[in-house]
Amino acid sequence: MVKGKKRVVWSPKAIDSLKWHYKYIAKDSVSAAKKVKQEIINASKELNQCPERFAVDEYYPSNPGNIRRFFRWSYRVIYEVNENTIDILNVVHTSQEPIQK
Repeated sequence: MVKGKKRVVWSPKAIDSLKWHYKYIAKDSVSAAKKVKQEIINASKELNQCPERFAVDEYYPSNPGNIRRFFRWSYRVIYEVNENTIDILNVVHTSQEPIQK
């Protein structure tokens, strides 16, 4: 790992969410599902270059300011910036009501 860069870690909840969205999209198009999944994964890997570039997630309850989000197509990827890691917390379709934790 390059000095100064944080490791990106996917939570079990985020992995399950991404799998669920993949399966849902794949019902209509496997190629589209693969594209969406890969783009979300690639974008999450780039977070270690500048994790604060995206906005603080306004829907996350009692957000201490280190929980942020970015969008890919109709998906909101929620992540937490910590001292040594960037934890991917969840992948939510933007049509869903924000889920309170």
